[in-house]
Amino acid sequence: MTKAVTNRNSDAVLATCMAVFIFMALYPMVEYNVSCPMAATDPDGNESCTYLKGMLWNAVALYSLGLDGDGAALSESIDEEHSRNIVPVLISIIIILFYQKSKT
Repeated sequence: MTKAVTNRNSDAVLATCMAVFIFMALYPMVEYNVSCPMAATDPDGNESCTYLKGMLWNAVALYSLGLDGDGAALSESIDEEHSRNIVPVLISIIIILFYQKSKT
């Protein structure tokens, strides 16, 4: 009984780490290619878009554990070069996989 619960819990953590990894891998390209509305024509939309992009970049930097860029920038975004590092999330995924393997 305990073994099944342990694997189920670690599966949930693994799925969360995989979702964070996918978000960190795709968000910089999406953010670089999506333009906010012009401030002159839609000031509220521009402010909301800029705020949302900033908050999502803060999430990426938080998941990167404050480490500098990982050298695998796929877009020309300066934020991606200096704020995104997927290594901590990849290490977490590997540790969870080894943990699951040891419990089987």
